[in-house]
Amino acid sequence: MERQAATEKQWLRTRLEALIDAARETEQKLNRLAALELRLLEAHDFSVVLGILLEDLKTGFDLDQVALVLCDDQNDLQTALESHNLPEHWPLRLIADPAPLRPLREPTLGSPGDDDPDVLDFCGMTQLGSRALLPLRRGTDPIGLLVLGSCRAERYSTDQDTYLLKRLAAVVSVCLENTLSAWRLREIGVTDPLTGMRNRRFFDQRLQDEILRMEREGHALACLFVDIDHFKRVNDDHGHATGDQVITAVAQRLAHHLRRFDLLARYGGEEFVVLLPALEPAEIHTVAERMRHQVEATPVPMDQEGEIHVTVSIGAARLPPRLLKGEPPEQRARALLNAADQALLQAKESGRNRLIISQEFRDARLA
Repeated sequence: MERQAATEKQWLRTRLEALIDAARETEQKLNRLAALELRLLEAHDFSVVLGILLEDLKTGFDLDQVALVLCDDQNDLQTALESHNLPEHWPLRLIADPAPLRPLREPTLGSPGDDDPDVLDFCGMTQLGSRALLPLRRGTDPIGLLVLGSCRAERYSTDQDTYLLKRLAAVVSVCLENTLSAWRLREIGVTDPLTGMRNRRFFDQRLQDEILRMEREGHALACLFVDIDHFKRVNDDHGHATGDQVITAVAQRLAHHLRRFDLLARYGGEEFVVLLPALEPAEIHTVAERMRHQVEATPVPMDQEGEIHVTVSIGAARLPPRLLKGEPPEQRARALLNAADQALLQAKESGRNRLIISQEFRDARLA
């Protein structure tokens, strides 16, 4: 009898210790989850939220896979991703049509199956033992899907409670929406609404950044001022709506010849400005002439009928890395802009539809 009581007592003690250990482990998971959710809520940048989800969530919760699908219903998320220089290995996919995600309204747990959305074929679902699909929503509209995957089949079994996963999905949805809304507001502030190109505010800041980068990396920086010739005639003869079409078309033709890290901005009215880092004088001449030739050779179609032939005048200047070294970035930027502006004035005064490259910084000893 005493032996049986001792055995039962030992069993109860073992069971109690197991329950305490499980409770302690659950508490630790809850604390980690709460800490992660707090970091998400404190994040003010889209890329920070993505990093927490695709890296920290995976390592912090011992997951074998974390993937994210986002609905790009406004056709701007690709721009957002490119502007943040995200790691290429992150398992992230954009989809234009949210229809495949509409049936998912609650977290779905279990082993990967044929009924999983086809949009998940990029994240190696077939190699997982179990997965949790967390629908991300704005009200009733899907905005994405967060996938948590494990090689262990028991990690996400169908009989598990999904309350914490629902809470995580709600927090992630809010944080993605907030940071994307903030990014979109910033984009509105630095984007020209007519052409979709950057505006002067963005250009002024980027110019300062490029001057500082030039000092660090030791490469030259070139600037082009581009002005549409006789633009007032276009407005007078065809109306301002047609004038807007011309400005937009010229912007697209200019942008066609730029590298990924070059910058084209609308400076004001019918004038554009271009920043070209790390180019030699001959390369600057080639790029600018290609721009000028394409505008001249490609008429702008009109809404009603016919087309308009336009040309541009271009003034260019190249600031060598050693020139004005030690001067404030603002002064070096002003010198570069003034030189390009004077070259544009010469191009217009000498007949328009031509490129003039400033000779102001031609001192080879300073180049």
